[in-house]
Amino acid sequence: MHLVPLYTHLILLTLGNAFLVTLVAVYLNGEGAPAAQIGLVGAAFYLGMLGASFFADRFIQRLGHVRALVLCSATLAFAAMALTWTSLLPLWLVLRMLAGMAAAVSFVAVESWVLGVAPLHRRSSAMARYMLVYYFSYGISQLFIDAFPSYTQSAFWLAAGLCALALLPLRFARTPALEEEGAAEGAVSSKPPRAERALGLAGCLVAGMLLGGISALMPIQLEQLALGDEVGLYMAWLILCGMAFQLPNGSLADKVGKRTMMGVQTLMVGCGCLLLWESDGINMLIPAFVLVGAGAFTLYPTTMSYACGNMNGRALVRMTQKLMFAYSIGSLTGPAVAGMMLERYQSGLFLFVILLVAGWGIWLLLARLLLDKPVGNAV
Repeated sequence: MHLVPLYTHLILLTLGNAFLVTLVAVYLNGEGAPAAQIGLVGAAFYLGMLGASFFADRFIQRLGHVRALVLCSATLAFAAMALTWTSLLPLWLVLRMLAGMAAAVSFVAVESWVLGVAPLHRRSSAMARYMLVYYFSYGISQLFIDAFPSYTQSAFWLAAGLCALALLPLRFARTPALEEEGAAEGAVSSKPPRAERALGLAGCLVAGMLLGGISALMPIQLEQLALGDEVGLYMAWLILCGMAFQLPNGSLADKVGKRTMMGVQTLMVGCGCLLLWESDGINMLIPAFVLVGAGAFTLYPTTMSYACGNMNGRALVRMTQKLMFAYSIGSLTGPAVAGMMLERYQSGLFLFVILLVAGWGIWLLLARLLLDKPVGNAV
């Protein structure tokens, strides 16, 4: 129950921030802005996230988790309101970068908090609950685009209000003593071996490339396959499957081992993309999207809990920051590489995903053969 204020904060902040990410693009398009300008403003947010991954741990260590989240929420609310004060592109770029930095610090603070207070043998389940709350909030936020007049500046005030409202639950949040939580379990805070940390970082990079490519280009890929009238349905089904598999994945990862679940997720995504590539009828599309959604959306929390091992305290926050950096790099490079392949091949996105998960699967196989510790030791 002590995480209820944190999850309430996460829901409100995600509703405001995720709505704003989509709103900015829709608003600029309605104002007649060039596509290149819209893309530049969108990229500024993710560049801000990437930049914040260099100092997030020191920022959180200095202020504490609760104060850091308070400042991030206030910054996101201010950055949303300030977009209504000017139409100058340089100022919009600065404000979106500022919002990206605040969002990144918020992610690191929440994720390290969730991992730090969870029992070591239940960290995957804790991350699964966190991702379920996040994806649910993200999906609901997109409904505001149709239900609210995005062409007016009052929509920005709605986003700012939700971010500001996220401050209230933090009043009841108990500042986590991560070092004490680990000691209470009788476990010694320690880093996993370098090879396991590298595997976790690589997994977050792959997860970023995978989700970035799918989120940005799957609608275009479906239109090229003459499924343009049902893009929304399939994208919603993709996210729904990712949400539905979060809790089972977390429980299984804690029981059978995180590295084993990484292999299962890799196989699911690869098989799903092969079905999408080779399928000629609609009957195979639904199970294919089940496999892709369930595998792709659970890879990040599994690799994250694996890489953190038995860490507690500042070491956990620092590792979470590194994982956020790897994920951000993947989110920026994945759509670019997948886009080039989609231009060259009719099913370029599926080819990109298959090659990506094949390379990741080979790395997992080598890790199983070369690492001394048995599967599931890094909990």
